Amino acid sequence: MLRNALLILLTAVPLTVMSAAIHVTEAGSNDKKLIIDGKIFEAKTSCSEWGEGQRVMILNKNPEDACASATIYNMNREEKCEVLCK
Repeated sequence: MLRNALLILLTAVPLTVMSAAIHVTEAGSNDKKLIIDGKIFEAKTSCSEWGEGQRVMILNKNPEDACASATIYNMNREEKCEVLCK
């Protein structure tokens, strides 16, 4: 089921997502902050119960890594979260 959901997600979003790497969350704090690859992301929308060890993809982030905001897709929970990059 997760494979089908991922396939649908990848075909429904811009082609740039096709190269999105899969990351693992290092920590989550009160549904407000996530740490991924040592970088802190502050939730703009609810990232309820997102915690350590969950597989995620960072979508529509600036390719030059000058990230002001991004969408993170949690593959474990099959949810998206809008974040600000710190």
